[in-house]
Amino acid sequence: MRLLIILLGLLMFAGAVAVLFQKSLRNAVFTFGAVNMISALMFVLMRAYDVALAQVAIGAGLTTAIFLWTVRRLVEDGYREKK
Repeated sequence: MRLLIILLGLLMFAGAVAVLFQKSLRNAVFTFGAVNMISALMFVLMRAYDVALAQVAIGAGLTTAIFLWTVRRLVEDGYREKK
């Protein structure tokens, strides 16, 4: 169990670093959402079910939705991503 939590932590770290180097804002938002879902899975493994539920609802759900809405508004206002 401890090894799985360590591996998930390393995966979260790799995902967080990957967000920094994404070319597309939309891909960065989806990667960020995946990192939040891994975080929620870690909380479940540590038997902190209430924290995991909050992480899924707020971290992976609401925050990702707000970021996607923001990216859509940027594109509507003429934002161009770097190639």
